[in-house]
Amino acid sequence: MFEDDPTEVAARGETGIDLFTRITDPNQKRARFRCIATLRADGTFEPLDAAAKRKERALTALAQQMDASVFAKPLSFTDPQGWPRAATGGDPLRLFLYLEFFRAWQVADLAATRFEARLARDPASLPPEPGTLASAIAPVLDFNRVTLGLSLARLSQPVLAKRVTAPGFRDDSHGGTGYALRMLGDLCLRGGDAALALSCFETAVDAGDNPFRRRKAIEAARLVGDREAISRHRTGYKLRWQLPADLTEAGDPS
Repeated sequence: MFEDDPTEVAARGETGIDLFTRITDPNQKRARFRCIATLRADGTFEPLDAAAKRKERALTALAQQMDASVFAKPLSFTDPQGWPRAATGGDPLRLFLYLEFFRAWQVADLAATRFEARLARDPASLPPEPGTLASAIAPVLDFNRVTLGLSLARLSQPVLAKRVTAPGFRDDSHGGTGYALRMLGDLCLRGGDAALALSCFETAVDAGDNPFRRRKAIEAARLVGDREAISRHRTGYKLRWQLPADLTEAGDPS
């Protein structure tokens, strides 16, 4: 594709209109996509990526224009008469972007659905290799598959909690186990299950402590209203790092 290609895609998600960005990786044969923001039904713009905050106006406009786009019309794969056409469309390059997005979504959905089905049959089948585990969950987060993420969290968190607290546990050099748990926690927050998110973030901390995971645990505990967890994670944070102002008692729920 060309240097001036569009890189953002709008698609209807579970909590609103999701905005995705195309990411190229020289080590991969194909580009991947990541959800960077959601425009909720009430008009609230929810950035999921730091860069999305700087592009709020453009991303909001893309989401608002989605239903009026030629790409929003129903189509049948077996009826070319209804297909949007690059030759006559107003934005031919975006058509190719949507085709690429569709393929990436289908590949990720196929892998994630099989992963969920295997775990539902046998939760102990959760991959023992941290990198494999994180790679299985990353596309679920990238495509903002909230319901699927909640299911995977419910199936995975109890298994991982036992794994990371077992004698001799050590995460890999990339922190793959903790990263997988952090992603599951983020999906739980997006799905409105703060209690499950807290369990995931706490298990992530057990897998390997760092300021970001502690922050996530405190934020989830605040949403749950679990004062004991707030205090415990704030203390754990202060033992190793300087506590940011927004994580002090002043920010706790009344």
